[in-house]
Amino acid sequence: MGWNRASVCGIMRIKDGGSGANQDVSNYPVSNWSGGKTTQLFIYPEDSEYAKRNFLFRISSATVDCERSEFTSLPGVDRVILPLKGSLHLFYEGHGEKVLAPYEQDRFDGGWNTVSVGKATDFNLMLREGTKGEVEVYPLQTQENLCLQNDDSMMLVFAAEGNVCLDTTYLQEWQLAVIDGEGKISIQNKEEKPAKVIVCRIQL
Repeated sequence: MGWNRASVCGIMRIKDGGSGANQDVSNYPVSNWSGGKTTQLFIYPEDSEYAKRNFLFRISSATVDCERSEFTSLPGVDRVILPLKGSLHLFYEGHGEKVLAPYEQDRFDGGWNTVSVGKATDFNLMLREGTKGEVEVYPLQTQENLCLQNDDSMMLVFAAEGNVCLDTTYLQEWQLAVIDGEGKISIQNKEEKPAKVIVCRIQL
């Protein structure tokens, strides 16, 4: 995938699971976990490996195919999770529980013993100790324009539902844009149906 220079906000790279109108998510790295499959959308540094746990942050989407499943233990990793489809009831052993409807998020310690109840497709941000990050969900109505300011963070924009335009770059559903550099970026929904984008801001 080549590089596209955003008109306002530095360098933009588009990551996707295919090309053209029909996205092929099989081009993303996919692995199995105890409750289903995980699709890796982005990992940083880009030559790091999830299996070796040598990443600073990782963004993924997982299917939860079992009614009850145990999350992989990830000591030293701060996790943010939100369902894209379906709902999740998370039980943190010794730390309470949380029920999440679609696009509601929770943050928890990856080292906790965590059990999930409910079938869903989720979005995950994993942060190693020392790396900080936030996840925001933005619904966009037809023809709505959203202007975001990127300061000293790395910004990643995921088209969770529908297609959007980032400045002059077209971002199809399930594509991820990695934006480096300070400045403003415009996210527009030019489609005839609502869209949703997920924005991750990472402080390295």
